[in-house]
Amino acid sequence: MQGFRTRILALACCAAVAGGIGVNANAASPAGSSAAAKMGAAASNPFFKPSNLPFGTFDFSKVKDSDYVPAMEAGMRQQMAEVDKIANNPAPPTFDNTLVAMEKTGQMLMRVMNVFSLYAGADTNPTLQKISEQEAPKLAAHQDAIYLNAKLFDRIRKVYDQRAKLKLDPESARLLEVEYRAFVLNGAK
Repeated sequence: MQGFRTRILALACCAAVAGGIGVNANAASPAGSSAAAKMGAAASNPFFKPSNLPFGTFDFSKVKDSDYVPAMEAGMRQQMAEVDKIANNPAPPTFDNTLVAMEKTGQMLMRVMNVFSLYAGADTNPTLQKISEQEAPKLAAHQDAIYLNAKLFDRIRKVYDQRAKLKLDPESARLLEVEYRAFVLNGAK
């Protein structure tokens, strides 16, 4: 299982790649904007479902440049819905319903970002550069929206404040410490 922080770092790396190219927030979407085009793209987009290959390996032969933007944007929406569900959970915060739940968010976004980061860094082209320019500010805002989510941080803080009583194993205790500090360093407190 890849950690929440690792996913956020991958998003930041994509933003950094785009930063070196130049950011134009008004760039047009290479994928088009009609609702019908988006629905059709989702049906054939390889990022919209997990891989069935061994170890979840991605089938790179199925990727087209036009697959990235719809998958990134859908992945951000999906992760934000998952994060909001955790933040608004009426149950008292626990390690499992907060930290473990956070670790499971953003699977689709991570799929697309792993592949996009590989291609944008090692085998870029003008289309990928344009996607980087267009999506980097959105990815940065997405990351900020997660780290600055007051309800989510309040849940993490409550779990963190009772960490001595929780008797967490060393790995879980470290995860809690790292996540709490990441939120604080990103402005949550």
